[in-house]
Amino acid sequence: MKKIGNFFWTAGILAALALASASCTGERDTPLPPETSLRANITIEELIDRHRGQSFAAIDTALYIEGVVTANDISGNIYKKIFVQDSTAGIDIEIEMTNNHQKYPIGQRLVIDLKGLAYGEYNGQPQIGAQGENVTERLYEPECDDHFHRQGYASVCNVPEPVNLTVNMVNFIGERDYLGMFIRIDSVRFDSAGCVFVDQEAAALTGNAVNLLVRDVRNPANTLDVRISSYALFATELIPYGVGSIQGVLGVYRGELQFFPRMQDDLIGFWRPPLEEADENVCEGRQ
Repeated sequence: MKKIGNFFWTAGILAALALASASCTGERDTPLPPETSLRANITIEELIDRHRGQSFAAIDTALYIEGVVTANDISGNIYKKIFVQDSTAGIDIEIEMTNNHQKYPIGQRLVIDLKGLAYGEYNGQPQIGAQGENVTERLYEPECDDHFHRQGYASVCNVPEPVNLTVNMVNFIGERDYLGMFIRIDSVRFDSAGCVFVDQEAAALTGNAVNLLVRDVRNPANTLDVRISSYALFATELIPYGVGSIQGVLGVYRGELQFFPRMQDDLIGFWRPPLEEADENVCEGRQ
C-alpha cells in the first residue's frame, strides 16, 4: 500500500509540474493583440474638409479618426512622419521620432484621439501634430503613446490597395482628392535613368533631397516629380531603366505636387542597371 501511495503522490507532483509548465508556455507567452474600445467618430476626409485651408486649427473636442499606417520612415525616404489612411482619405502625422517604422509599422491599425492635437496645412499639405504657438508641431513619443491606440497587430493585409491613377489624373485632381494617400501610377519612365538617385551636392542645395522627373510613356507631356531624400537607403544606387510602375504617397509643397516612394520596392517592373554603368557626363546637372 505504501508503494501505491508513493505512486499517486509522484503522479500528482508530475501533473502539477506539467500544468505549471503549460501555463508558462501558453497564453502568457503569446500576448493578446492590442485592442481599444475607442472608435472613429469622424473620417479623415471630414476632418480635412472641416479645416481645409487653415494653417493651424487646435482640436479641443472629443474627435477620433481610425486608419492604417501606409507609410513611415522604413527606408529613410520619409522623415519624422507617418501617413495614416482610412477609406476616405490619407493624412500626414508629424512625429519627432527616428525609426518610427519600428513602433508604427506599415499595416498597423490606429485609433487616434485628436483632442489636444492640432490640424494644419504646411505649404498645402494636411497634417496632424502637436499644438504649438499657432503652428502644428511634431509630436514627441510620450504624446504619441497618449493619443495613438493600436487596434490589433500590424499586417500587410490591413494595407489598402493603392489608388491607381495616371500622371495626368494626379496633376489635375491629386491635390484636391489624393494628398496623403497611397497611390500607384503605371506606365512611367524616369528621365534620368542610369544616374545615381541622389546627387549629394545637388541635394545639399535643395533641402537634402532631389526631385526626379517621371514621364507617362503614353502621353510624354505629362510628368511628375518623385522626391528622393539623400538619407534614403537607396540614395546611392542607380535610377532604373525602362517602363514600370511607382507607388507611394502623394504630397505637395508650395503648390508643387511631390510623389514619395516609401522604399525602393515601390519602383516596380523597371530594369535596374549595375552601379558601374552610371554615365557621369549624361547625369551631370540633371537635377
